[in-house]
Amino acid sequence: MANEPIDFVFHYGDYIYECADSGDHLRDIDGRKAHVLRRHVGPECYSLDEYRRRYAQYKLDPDLQAAHAATSWIVSFDDHEIDNNWAGDTDQDGTPPEIFRLRRAVGLQAYYENMPLRATSIPDGSHMQLYRSFSFGDLMNMFVLDTRQYRSDQAYGDTNAAQGKDVWSPERTMMGAEQEQWLFDGLGRSDAKWNLLAHQVMIMDLAHRKSAHSELVYSMDQWSGYLYSRKRLLDFIDMHCPGNVVNVTGDAHRHFAGDLLIEPGRGKPVSVEFLATSISSGADGLGDDDHFSRIARSENPHLKATTDKRGYVLCDVGPEVWHADLKTIDRVMVPGGRLSTYASFAVERGNPGLQKA
Repeated sequence: MANEPIDFVFHYGDYIYECADSGDHLRDIDGRKAHVLRRHVGPECYSLDEYRRRYAQYKLDPDLQAAHAATSWIVSFDDHEIDNNWAGDTDQDGTPPEIFRLRRAVGLQAYYENMPLRATSIPDGSHMQLYRSFSFGDLMNMFVLDTRQYRSDQAYGDTNAAQGKDVWSPERTMMGAEQEQWLFDGLGRSDAKWNLLAHQVMIMDLAHRKSAHSELVYSMDQWSGYLYSRKRLLDFIDMHCPGNVVNVTGDAHRHFAGDLLIEPGRGKPVSVEFLATSISSGADGLGDDDHFSRIARSENPHLKATTDKRGYVLCDVGPEVWHADLKTIDRVMVPGGRLSTYASFAVERGNPGLQKA
């Protein structure tokens, strides 16, 4: 990325991992056994000193240093800056909320110290004002969302599960009422040619199966576990700014590109999504012919591309066409990986839906 002629990097979160060193043995990564690229120093992070040390370790990486030096970064946290799959005041371990908020406070403090953020984002105890907007002339308005601090706890024990009635409950939210209104107000006023929603987890409603004959399941940590909030957002886009909203997301450790339909399999796209793969987590990856990729493509006609190789998404935003390249590296476990373009897509303003470029 440091060698690309880009104006800025959007980093969607999981800048660090809070977990303890896992040793040099094979571990389960995305459902398969793989070595880890980076060995962590120290135990799982709970104190401010431990979170600070973890950022210091990551920032020793010369490639990361080069990417920061090359251009501006617009950042958001996801879960691992604090703890895996945290949601609002709850963690995955059943920690009392008043105790978890202490951990969240020091994690946010370390994050603010190490990231390029505005003074308005200085943590206030266990809260940080993260959602914010950026304007790029009349070309693009960018809305950076926060889908961790205000969300309801994940449904069905945060497992991959069928979409029962809980995912449609109006009592459950992904963004919280205040942030949702801020976003709707911003989108409603926007007169830019494009609106970019930059957030953390997949908004595509992606179904998959563990085996050929098992039931369809969905991630409860992604927007697929918050269908009431998802429909409210896509309905608003369809009604107020059709054809000029693009979503960029991450978290899933593989590339995804697809159309966003209010109800999968019905109607036309109202927006599109580019989900960028991880930089190093997941080792070198297998490509696009693994079990998950085959099932995902067969069950989701709105999904246009996926691969679990490492890399990034390179977007070129023009007045009428948004172009995106899914970049991949053939190997990251050893130096000297080869960069290539796995797939390229174009989106025409006013005509939501991905077209092969």
